[in-house]
Amino acid sequence: MSVRRVTLLVLAVTASAHAQPKPAAPPPAPVATKESAIAHLSAEVATAIGQVPPGAVVIASAVASDTPAPKGDELAVRIATQIAGKLGTAKAHPQPASLAVARGLSGRAASLVHVQLEIAKGELRATADLYPVVSNGWERLRNPVPGPRAHAFASVPLDAEIRSFMAPILLEHATVHKAKHEETDVLAIGCGDVDQDGGLELVIASRARVVVGKLRAGKLTPARVVPWSSIASRAPTPLREPIATVVVSPRLHRGEILLGSTERGAVAVDGTLVTKRQLSGLPVPGAEDACVSAGTDAQAFEGNAVPCENVKPASQKPETVLTFSPPSLKFDAVAAFDLVDKDGSVVEVVGTREPNGKLHLRRAQSSATIDGVGAQLAIGDLDLDGVPEIVTTSDGSGDDVLAITSWNPKGTMYPRLRVPAKEGVRAVAVCPAEEKGAPAVVAVVGSEVWLVR
Repeated sequence: MSVRRVTLLVLAVTASAHAQPKPAAPPPAPVATKESAIAHLSAEVATAIGQVPPGAVVIASAVASDTPAPKGDELAVRIATQIAGKLGTAKAHPQPASLAVARGLSGRAASLVHVQLEIAKGELRATADLYPVVSNGWERLRNPVPGPRAHAFASVPLDAEIRSFMAPILLEHATVHKAKHEETDVLAIGCGDVDQDGGLELVIASRARVVVGKLRAGKLTPARVVPWSSIASRAPTPLREPIATVVVSPRLHRGEILLGSTERGAVAVDGTLVTKRQLSGLPVPGAEDACVSAGTDAQAFEGNAVPCENVKPASQKPETVLTFSPPSLKFDAVAAFDLVDKDGSVVEVVGTREPNGKLHLRRAQSSATIDGVGAQLAIGDLDLDGVPEIVTTSDGSGDDVLAITSWNPKGTMYPRLRVPAKEGVRAVAVCPAEEKGAPAVVAVVGSEVWLVR
């Protein structure tokens, strides 16, 4: 072996010995994509079905619905068209059909994707199967009804695009259902399907504990009660007036509860209230993945909203990824909502309340300001018509009130519902669509939980 070769080997070994292994990069956090329910469902179905032969046909069944859907056939065709577009090499049939009829309609297509559609408990559910098309007479005799080669299932909550094919919701006809609760010093409430059983759970955060339960027989029945001390450590510099937020089972974190308090940290927990990880700040109600932080000098929230999973070790610089910039610099209440229009387009609506009672709203290029608003705030599309509703309370002068106001695309604010609440509203949230396919407002009013639907 030559001297030069030996020298190169020694250098290589030395460099290898001194090289430090690079730490594995953490898995990327899920990315919130702003898309309508139909677009999201179609993408999930197409991904699960996988590649289909060129020339495949997609045929959807008629929609089975627990709520009147006078334009159900049009909805079925739109979903079939969306799925075909996501598959890329398929085309949609212009009419809905059962599987038996669809086999005949598929003719000489390369394969058949049949999609069974159902609307139940505020969800659109799609079950899709990929079938081979038997056009050869001999093969048809041997196996006239071949089984599926691929299967997919997806479900999404109803939005304005889906609801446009159904009977309208009359928000002015909403009723208030009242139930007793036993919590004191309530700071926040959230609503969603934590255990993925198709029913909604309520999550109440008080100063002392967190409760997960359901409304049964006129009272809140707790399923799980855990003190804050078991969930998160005490904040080193809490605000004088504590603020808490709760987000229940958001799309990017199904089956989880994101919650935080300015007296405690901010964490993600499972349905049994076992802590899974820390968050970058208090979660923004209504947002898919946005957290904000409170400043002790301002005694309120301040700064931009960032991804809740944007937690970095102390040795690393935090990423400057923004979810949104709040409409006001300092605020003690915040809410956001991805508003879906009837055409499937999506726009973010954000609201922040300044400590002086001034509410700032922003949607795309539009903005609005409302004076004299209380510290409770929620945003949603309660009648699923593509126009957001702003849920607020009184600023403290006189008796409290639960007020629901719509904000149309022209920038006009108009009242929809006002419910007197003499005992005072301690917390509000918007529940996803469930019964009769309609969202609801849930509020803690004195010793009661109100469900407005």
